[in-house]
Amino acid sequence: MPRYHFHILLGDRFIPDREGIDLPNLRTARGAEAQAAHASWDRVLCFIQSVSHRTTVITDEAGRIVFVLSV
Repeated sequence: MPRYHFHILLGDRFIPDREGIDLPNLRTARGAEAQAAHASWDRVLCFIQSVSHRTTVITDEAGRIVFVLSV
């Protein structure tokens, strides 16, 4: 199963996801449930969801950017 990493950009601050999470495909990785399922990120995600002007960068296990979401 592929591993995806959910990195966060807050302005000029980069918060890397060093662990990642195994998910069946990119479609699942793009879903909100994937981020919520990433237990080590629970507290970070709660904080980040309350911050506007953030960007989530999803990379695959090779480090390639596969999806970017700015809100």
